[in-house]
Amino acid sequence: MGGTMVAAGGNSPAAVPAGERAFTVSELIQATPDVRIVRLVPADGRPFDFQAGQYARVGFAGLPARDFSIASRPGEPHLEFHIRDAGQGAGAAHYAVRHLRPGERVLLHGPLGDATLKPEHRGPILAIAGGSGLAPVKSIVETALERGHAGPLHLYFGVRTARDLYLDGHFAALGRRHPNLSFVPVLSEPEVPGPWRTGPVGPAAVADFADLSGFKAYLAGPPAMVEGTVPLLLEKGIAAVDIHADAFYTGNRTPQRTGR
Repeated sequence: MGGTMVAAGGNSPAAVPAGERAFTVSELIQATPDVRIVRLVPADGRPFDFQAGQYARVGFAGLPARDFSIASRPGEPHLEFHIRDAGQGAGAAHYAVRHLRPGERVLLHGPLGDATLKPEHRGPILAIAGGSGLAPVKSIVETALERGHAGPLHLYFGVRTARDLYLDGHFAALGRRHPNLSFVPVLSEPEVPGPWRTGPVGPAAVADFADLSGFKAYLAGPPAMVEGTVPLLLEKGIAAVDIHADAFYTGNRTPQRTGR
């Protein structure tokens, strides 16, 4: 991805390459020691159209661009990304989590991806997120509720330890406003006992249902979680066409699409 990003207060930014748009960092929230919530606003003020569950290719500070899922809802004034520094060196994710500052300009290409919310489905939804895979699942869940989805909506969020949990208070509050939403945090390696489920998030989620016929499932997170959970969903009766999944590979994000 070409182009040069210039921090606020510096020289005028270079022209934006065709097919890309310039955004400005509007807010940064350190959600966990390794995950930062990054919010961007369009530099030109025009809306950025996308579907819940899509992602965008984002470049920070002239580094090679990376694909990051969009966590905000379509129509919100900002784009939100949940970016995790996986300790792989000085790449885009490391820069975004450790060095990015409000006011910096970034270039964005997108939207991309088709593991998106299917608004015509009015039945039950099972959403399973691992780590920063919460981002697209958050967009899907919040958009479904905003559009009046009244069927049961079950969200399972898997992380390793309590320090890796984030937005749990946000989803608990959302569940109080929308009784059809249930939010279940699942810790695979809890350091101390607590009010959460334990073990791998996929098996924990699937174990709560005797029959998943008629559900739609949305999965996002590490490949092992996604690839290990899909067969469990099929065994419980969910149709393959009703499973929509993205797997996030270290070093880049390669979408793994199931269903349509």
